[in-house]
Amino acid sequence: MTTADPPASKRSPVLPRSWHRGVMRGLPGARRAGALAWLILATALIPACSDSTPRNVLLIVVDTLRWDRVGAYGHDRNTSPVMDALATEGVRFERAYASAPWTMPSVASLITGLYPTGHGVMTAMTGMSGKVLTLAEILRDRGFRTGGVVSNHLIRSRPGRGFAQGYDTYRGSEAQGHDHVSTPGVTNQAIEMLRDFARTDAPFLLFVHYFDPHFNYRRHPEVDFAPARVGRLDGRRDIHQLRSLLKELSEAEIAFLLDLYDEEIFFTDAGIGRLIEVLREVGAYDSTVIVVTSDHGEEFRDHGWLGHTRTLYQELVRVPLIISAPGYRGEPRVVPELVSLVSITPTLLDLLGIDREGFRFHESSLEGHMRGEVGDAPAFVLTEVGFLPPGMPRGVKRAFKKAIVGKRYTLIRDEETRKIELYDLEADPGETNDLSAARPALRDQLLRELEARLGRARQGAIPPDLRHLSEEEIESLRALGYVGS
Repeated sequence: MTTADPPASKRSPVLPRSWHRGVMRGLPGARRAGALAWLILATALIPACSDSTPRNVLLIVVDTLRWDRVGAYGHDRNTSPVMDALATEGVRFERAYASAPWTMPSVASLITGLYPTGHGVMTAMTGMSGKVLTLAEILRDRGFRTGGVVSNHLIRSRPGRGFAQGYDTYRGSEAQGHDHVSTPGVTNQAIEMLRDFARTDAPFLLFVHYFDPHFNYRRHPEVDFAPARVGRLDGRRDIHQLRSLLKELSEAEIAFLLDLYDEEIFFTDAGIGRLIEVLREVGAYDSTVIVVTSDHGEEFRDHGWLGHTRTLYQELVRVPLIISAPGYRGEPRVVPELVSLVSITPTLLDLLGIDREGFRFHESSLEGHMRGEVGDAPAFVLTEVGFLPPGMPRGVKRAFKKAIVGKRYTLIRDEETRKIELYDLEADPGETNDLSAARPALRDQLLRELEARLGRARQGAIPPDLRHLSEEEIESLRALGYVGS
C-alpha cells in the first residue's frame, strides 16, 4: 500500500469535501439526505479495482445499532446513507446475530470467533484471559500494523479487560460517557491512524468503535428528524430518568425517543462517511475489506424495558452486518441465511488468504455465503447473557439467559428460574406469543439443540480473568445505565 493515488481508470470516486466539512461544522439537514443518499449510492455503483486479494481490514462497530433502523434493512427514514451505499456495493447479511445483548461479551466474540461460554467474558467483573487469541494478535503476528479507536468505557485498554490485546496503538480517550458526543473525535483519531498506516507498505487492521447511538439519546437539531419536544420529553433526560417514567410514557413519547435515536444514527453514519472518504484518498480502498456491524441493538419498550442487556429478544440480538470486500464489490448480494458475528474473525482470515488451520472458532467463515454458497449455513446460532451488576442487590438488572435462534423459531431459557420461552419468528416477529406450553415437542427439540451448542462452546473454554472493579469503573457503569442509580 502506498499513499499514491491509483490510476484514473481505476480510481473510485470519493464523497464531496462539503460532506465531511458538514460533519465537522454541523451535519446537513435531513431535507438534504435524499440527494446525499443518491450521491453515495451512485458512487458505490461505479466499479472499483477489486481483482486482488485484500491486504487490509477496516472493522467498524456501531454501538447499540438496531438492524431495523438502518435503511438497507428496510427502515423508511434515511438514517444511514453511507452504510446503505456499502451494502449496495457489497454483501448484506439479512439475519445476523450478536452473541450477547451488551458490549463486552459481544465484542469479545467478534474479535475471537468464540461464543461467550468459550471466551469467558460474561459479567462486568470478567475480562479476556491472555490465553484467548484475538484477531489483532493473529494479524500482528503476520506483519500487520494494528490500531484501534474505541469510545465505550467497557472496552477501553484497562488491566484485566483484554480488549487491547494485539494492538500496536489502542485509543480510548473518546470513551467519556453517555453525555459526550464522540463521533467526531473517534473519526478524527481513526483518520490520523489511517494516514499513518498509509505511509508504509505494511498491511493494516483498523478497528473503529462508534458509541453515539447508545443512550443517552441526544438531539442533533441539524439532522432534523425529531421535534423540539413531545409531551414531557425534550431530549435532555438521562436513561435513569426515562426508566423512572417508563410505564407512563405515551406512544408519542416513545416515538420521539426513536426519532432522537435515528438522529444519532445519521450523525454516526456521517462520521463513517468521512472515514471511508479518507480510505479512498490514501489509495487503500481497493485493497481493504470493510466490515460494518453492531455489538447489539436497543429496546424501546418492545418488551417492557428501555435500553439493553437484560433480554435476548430480536430487538437486542439481531444486528446489521455489511461486508464490502475487494473481489466482491460491484454487484450487491443479500445473504438470507442465519449467521453469527462469531464468524467475523474466521471470515476475515479467509478473505485475507490466511490459513486458519490450528485456530479454534465456534462458527464457520462467511466467505462461502459471499460467493453465493449456502453449504455451511448453521441451522441455529447461540446468544447468551450473564450480567451481574457490581455491588448491586439481587434483582437489580441481573440477567442469566441462553437462547438458540433458528430459521423460524427461537427458544430462550432463563438459567436462574429455568423458565422457557418459545417463539415463531415468522408468525410472531415481535415475540409476544410464547409457544413453550403449546408446542412441547418443538420446545424439547430446541432445548436439546441449545445444550448441544453450549456443549461445543464449553469444549476448550478458557476461564476469564476475574477482576475487582475500582470505584471509578463502577461509577462509569452506573453512568452508562448498567448499574442502578
